[in-house]
Amino acid sequence: MKKILTILILGCNALCAFSKTYYVDSKAGSDSNSGLSSNKPWQSLIKVNEHSFTAGDNILFKRGETWEGQLVPTGSGIPGKPVVFSAYGKGALPEIKAAGHFRDALLIKNVEYLVVEYLSLSNFDSTVPFQKAGPTGVRILAENIGTLHNIRLANLYVHDINGDNKKGSAEGCGIFWDCQGPMRSNIEHLLIENCTVERVDRNGIRGNGTFSIRSNWFPNKDLIIRNSTLKDIGGDGIVIKAFDTALIEHNKLFYIRTRALDNAVAIWPHSSDHVLIQYNEVAYTKNENWANDGQSFDIDGNCRHTVIQYNYSHDNDGGFALVISDVINNDNVKTTDNIIQYNLSVNDGLKRKRLFNFAGVTDSTIIKGNIFYNDSEKQYTTEVADMDGRPVNLYFEDNYFSYPGKTFAVFSQSPKKYAQTFFVNNSFVGSIAGRDNIPNIKDDDKPKRELSGKSITTFPWKYMPEKLKKQAVLFPESLYQSIIGQPVK
Repeated sequence: MKKILTILILGCNALCAFSKTYYVDSKAGSDSNSGLSSNKPWQSLIKVNEHSFTAGDNILFKRGETWEGQLVPTGSGIPGKPVVFSAYGKGALPEIKAAGHFRDALLIKNVEYLVVEYLSLSNFDSTVPFQKAGPTGVRILAENIGTLHNIRLANLYVHDINGDNKKGSAEGCGIFWDCQGPMRSNIEHLLIENCTVERVDRNGIRGNGTFSIRSNWFPNKDLIIRNSTLKDIGGDGIVIKAFDTALIEHNKLFYIRTRALDNAVAIWPHSSDHVLIQYNEVAYTKNENWANDGQSFDIDGNCRHTVIQYNYSHDNDGGFALVISDVINNDNVKTTDNIIQYNLSVNDGLKRKRLFNFAGVTDSTIIKGNIFYNDSEKQYTTEVADMDGRPVNLYFEDNYFSYPGKTFAVFSQSPKKYAQTFFVNNSFVGSIAGRDNIPNIKDDDKPKRELSGKSITTFPWKYMPEKLKKQAVLFPESLYQSIIGQPVK
């Protein structure tokens, strides 16, 4: 056995020792070249796609140049020695344009230990209103393979993809992962960072797959999406689908759901456990047609142990957050044990006229230490907690609700709908009505602490309007401690 292991290790070391760097130049290259220097580069995507790369190989596309077609990497790396697709030279990012001739500009199928960085990827077909194939900029596909490991997408510009804005097989995606069978297949360690995704119909970044239902759940594991910007997305922004353990942080999402008429939210998990969403800015999510959704955040069906914290949400038509369960059966578990804490929400929910929406039978949701501020001069009425379903063990604790403008916040629904909702130590300031409809309320509006003389630099509190800072004397204690950067008990 030791002899076999020694042979395998030596073989691996030999492969790594002979890793190579290949250059691709669409103007000055030739597919008859070796590709092994910038003076003898390859030319076409066809040449790149037909070559099987090995651990440690680098494939570099020349900046300032364009390829029309599809990139399909072949060959995997190993731990510590990924296959890397990147750029060289000066100028704009190398661009791969699928132009509707291919379903995906970049197809990563059944390869692992892979890095793709510093590329521009688009898939716009100007001859049709939308492509029916479900176009993407990047598709990661684990198909009948088992587990794929360690895929990193970094510094990509994914843009101009005209799929359908209706949910279904034709909807387009900027970055999309998919897991298909019949063999159980998934992805472990998917990192998406420093990317820009814009002008995409329908979804910015999302996943799907055969193994997302709980009766046949084989989740992906360890997703990170960070330091990325999504703008002008027709439908959903970031959808965390079928993951156990995900981190979504330091992203900016502006103008989400700009064209879709069905349900869409900026950031939300579905059929996922242990998702942490933090330090994101979400703004201008649309809800022009009085449909559902249009919020910054959603804890969707089949989700357990989600935490949404330290985010800055403002000017989102549909409100701040949705919490919902799917129909409970063998395929779906109850959405439960979720926390929404220490977020700053400013002027959310004006168009759809609600701040929170609870749908289905959810259990054990804690909403703690948040600021909900609205100084709009529009004479709207906004429902604080719109109860489309019957949440159980729903707690609002240590939150600060301030409506100093002309918009009213209301609790207008029947006490029966609030029967399992508990308000503890929240502060209410300004135009807020209907608290008598809440049967379980123990609030303390007495002055708390001041922020005078303190420099506020932490996210999201540094974005507090000046009017709001002056109201800090009323903040609940745990909220105050969070703002000044002290450990929160």
